[in-house]
Amino acid sequence: MRFLYILIFSAVLSSANESVYSEVKSIIAIMESSNKHTVVNRNGFLGKYQFGAMSLVDIGFLKLENYRALTYTKKTKTRAAKVMWRDGYNLTKFLNDQNNWNIEGGKQAFLNSTELQDKAMDKMLRINTKRLLQKGFDLSDPSFAKSMLIASHFGGVGSAEKYAKEHKDYKDDFGTSISKYYNAGNGHYNP
Repeated sequence: MRFLYILIFSAVLSSANESVYSEVKSIIAIMESSNKHTVVNRNGFLGKYQFGAMSLVDIGFLKLENYRALTYTKKTKTRAAKVMWRDGYNLTKFLNDQNNWNIEGGKQAFLNSTELQDKAMDKMLRINTKRLLQKGFDLSDPSFAKSMLIASHFGGVGSAEKYAKEHKDYKDDFGTSISKYYNAGNGHYNP
């Protein structure tokens, strides 16, 4: 029954989601990279939406088997599952290796193409929408949907859920908090 609800709810929201997705993409691009598609941050995140390996694996741009072979997860004070790298690897080294990519030209092709980055973001938004619906979130309010999708992009669906339900304010390696991203969906972000 819950699965049927999710399917019906998803179909009803599909056209409304396009407007929400467009706004979410604009907000994230400004927050993550000042809308610059060739940006690579010091931790190795890529492009105007600052994708890491896990998201690029989720959408099929990176090879899952290579990612799994070189990573493991570890519980930390702020994360249920922080990704750790094996054998001297890190995100930058992994993304620089053409053999880890499913797209021709790998990292450079991804950075050079706003179309690929937008396609990646569209896929990620749909995946995160499905995950949020499966967790029981009602995304019919566009403001709440934007907040949850932006927060999910920043810290993952699990961290967005914890913030929405418990106000647990996860921070990344740069000290940026999930609350900043969540609040951007409510119009509380001025670039």
